[in-house]
Order: sequence, then structure tokens, then C-alpha cells
Amino acid sequence: MFLPIVFLLINNRYFVESYSDSCSNVRHQYSTMAIGNPNDVPYTLQQGGVCQVNKGCCSAEMERSFSKRVKREYTATSRAYFDHVYQTVKARSEHFQMSIERYILHNARISLQSCSLLHSNTTQLPVSTTANLHLDNHKQRVMNVYGNVSHYFNQVYENKDVNIRRLIKTFVKESLSVRKKLKSTTCVNDVADNLEAALNAAWLVKENLKFGRSLFGSIRQWRVSDSCVDALVEMNYCSLCNPNHVYQFTKPCSKYCLNVQKGCLAPVLQISSRVTEWSRLLQSLLQDLQSSKSLQSGVSELNHLIHSTLISESVDDICGHEAYVYKDPWRVTLEYHLKRLSEELELFENVFDTLPYQLCDKLQESSQPGSENHCWNGTAMSTYNCHIADNGSILPILHSVLWGTRCCLNKKHD
Repeated sequence: MFLPIVFLLINNRYFVESYSDSCSNVRHQYSTMAIGNPNDVPYTLQQGGVCQVNKGCCSAEMERSFSKRVKREYTATSRAYFDHVYQTVKARSEHFQMSIERYILHNARISLQSCSLLHSNTTQLPVSTTANLHLDNHKQRVMNVYGNVSHYFNQVYENKDVNIRRLIKTFVKESLSVRKKLKSTTCVNDVADNLEAALNAAWLVKENLKFGRSLFGSIRQWRVSDSCVDALVEMNYCSLCNPNHVYQFTKPCSKYCLNVQKGCLAPVLQISSRVTEWSRLLQSLLQDLQSSKSLQSGVSELNHLIHSTLISESVDDICGHEAYVYKDPWRVTLEYHLKRLSEELELFENVFDTLPYQLCDKLQESSQPGSENHCWNGTAMSTYNCHIADNGSILPILHSVLWGTRCCLNKKHD
């Protein structure tokens, strides 16, 4: 009687030790990953929690450690991406405004220098009452024109309109001592119209860049949801709970990863189409500013008009002078900023649509090579034949277990 009991106890002890050792592999891998306390790994298979659809070697303490890590890492990665996009828009907006303002002020100095040169060589001026005007008066009038142009550009933001046509006509009339109204056939109207159209185009670009800063600034406020954290834990760490798996080789299935990422980023992806519309509108406005409503052409025409006015005897002579050629180093700077802004706007069209793919590619690069026919699908090492959710779809908002292999119950496949 005694021997059988001893034998039974020995066998039972062997069974318990064998059962206890079933999680040793998990404990070793968990310790290597330095996520939490290795003592949190249970000695027996457990059921319950995010990872325990089936019994496994993950405790509630381990899942809390998983959640903390994925939330910290995912928040840092996504926030860095959103901050980069926002800072890019902010920088382009500031460079655009700076370039416009400097371009206008630079051309004001050019006209003043032209005025000074003309008066320093009186032989270039016609012998008329206009030629006897004081240099200071001309300088002041030129400065008034450009001062008002600069004022117009800055103040139109606050809807304080300045009549460009009126201020240019006033300059011409005062310079030539004309009291009557200028004829509508003169080139003055064309210069005023073209400059006003260019400044309005620049203002529209400025306002839309401001809207973009606000839009991308709001996206920076996005936070990782609890359901997203659970989904990421399931995708990144739940395969560790199976003692029969070698964690390094449990690469998530590509489609499964995309569904998880699209679920997490659903609030951002829902406004992706709005971002695309904003980008395309700005590209169209920039194209106008570089072609039909070119600020460089508008300012160049204004410079020519001012130059022509100063060497003319009457209004009728203004439009007959050859084009005034002057060096314009800021033109190259402005064109550079406009071109660079236009090129970068093309990238914004899909700036968020591509983010789930970038995140999954980064995850795949950090994992061991695997096969789509044998990959982690959220519950087992198998396949993942589910339909990839559309951007902003409400389906991936649910707990990830519902859109692991179970999502195939909807019978949608690629």
C-alpha cells in the first residue's frame, strides 16, 4: 500500500513540474524583451484578458505591461509623424508670407532708387513742370504707392480693403499735375487690375495655408484609444502567450496589420479626403499666382508704370515707353518658395492614407522574415484572408479580436 502511494506522489510531482514548465519558454522570452517583471509570467496556462482567447501563458500583469509599452511607442511614433507634417505646413506658410512681404518691400526700394537716378541726371527728364518737381515729393509718392500695396496685402487679411486702382491713379495724377479723371484707355487701369488680381491670389494662398495649419494642428490632438491599444497588444504581443511559438518568428499578417492600423487611425483617415481637397485647391491657387495672376508680373508692371510716369510729360505718354528693365534678385527667391511649396503640396494629397502602410512596413522590417500563408492573425499562426477595411471605416474601431480571423465571417475577401 505504501509503495503505490509513493509512486503516485512521485508521478503527481512530475506532472506538476511538467505542467509548471509549460510557460518557461514564455518566461525566458518575456525576460529577454525587458517589457515587465519576469515573475509576472504564470506557471500555469490561464484564460481571460485581451490575449487569452484560448488558454495561454500571459497574466493580467503582463497585458498591462504590453498595453503601457504599445501606447507609449505608438503615441510617440504617430505624434512625431503628425508634428512633422504640421511643422512642414507651418514653415511653408511662414516662408510664403515672408517672401511676399520682402518682395514687395524690395521692389519699393528699387523704384525709389530709379527715381533717385532719374533726378540725379536731369538730361533724362523732359523739360516740363513735371521735371521740376522736387525729388522728395517723388520719393514720398512712390513710397505711398508701395506702402499702400504692402498695407493692402497685410490688411486684407482683416478684410480692410484698400483700393489699388485709386492709389495708383492718385500717384500718376499728382506726379503729372493732372486734375481731371484719367482716361479709361490708359495702361494705368491694366496695371491696377493685374496687381490687384495678383495680390488677391497671394492672399488666398496665405489664407488657405492658415487653414492648413489649423487643420493639421487639430490632428496633432489625436490620442490613442483603448480599443486601439488592445488591438496593438493582440497584434504585437499576444503570440508570445503561446508557449509553442517562437516569438521572433510570429510576424503579423500584412492585411491584419493594415486593418489594425486603419482601425487605430480611423479618426484621422476620415478627414484624409478633406486634406486632399485642401492640397489640390492650394496647388491650383499657386498655379494662378505663378502664371495668369503672377505677383512678379504685377509688381514689374507697377515699377514700369512708376518709371514711365516720372519721365513723361503727360498721361498720353505713359503707355508709350519701352519696358523698364531692372535687377530683381528677390524674384528668384519668391519663385523658389512658390515652386517648393507647390511640390510639397503634391505629397500632402495622400499624407495620411499612406501612414498605415508605413507603420506596417516598419513593423515588418523589425520582424523576422515570414510567409503570408503562415503568419500571426491575432489568434493563431495561420492565414489572414479578410477584406482590408476602407479608410475611416467604423469596422476596425471595434475590439481587435472581432476583426482578427473572426472578421472573415463577413465573407469579404481580396
